[in-house]
Amino acid sequence: MKLRVSTKAEAVDNFSGSSYISKSGIYDIIINFASVDVAASGAESVNFNIDYDGSQQVIYGPYVQNRDGNVNEIGARIINALAIIAGMGDGDEYEIEEEEHAVGKDKKVQTFNVITNFSDLPVKVWVQTEWSINPNTNLPKKRLVIKDFFRAEDGASAKEIVAGKDFGKRLELIKEKYADNVTYRDGLTEEDIKKFEQEKAKSSGSNTKVPTAKAVKPKTASLFK
Repeated sequence: MKLRVSTKAEAVDNFSGSSYISKSGIYDIIINFASVDVAASGAESVNFNIDYDGSQQVIYGPYVQNRDGNVNEIGARIINALAIIAGMGDGDEYEIEEEEHAVGKDKKVQTFNVITNFSDLPVKVWVQTEWSINPNTNLPKKRLVIKDFFRAEDGASAKEIVAGKDFGKRLELIKEKYADNVTYRDGLTEEDIKKFEQEKAKSSGSNTKVPTAKAVKPKTASLFK
């Protein structure tokens, strides 16, 4: 199956500390490169190696293909929105190239399958903190979920770009009502997380480990190929 850009209404419709991005919000970033990762289960995601305020970071996801091989509609819409923001048009195909990048604290060179359409692209990204239970440890696990992208210069969403009007209107609405939202899954509550973080700080300190990019293993059945 091959994923292509769409400017149709249903494809561009909206989805309902330091220089390190670690919580919900809207951030101005530069996408250094976006890489495609296909897991052994068949699930396919796009990972973003970014520059935020001069610091390098990786944000994993969204998934664009489920384990069963079907398109993940939410993730595919997010990537489609980014493609429109990047200037791609209806029917355009993504350019995927194998590239080597030095990543992590040790700057180890790894090989990635890069969507070159997104390389060195300045954008605004809306991320949301999500807490769930790690099935391996039975402890709360935090991750950042990409909710949407916006054009860097005016905050326009993909839908607004296609419509050619109301640039930045959706972004202002999100800033006002949703930007700081946090999702709690598996029965977790805000109080549970506060207690967990307090206990974690007492036992191991408050240092946060910055994630590093992982190389994409060559796989087949990618939506992008």
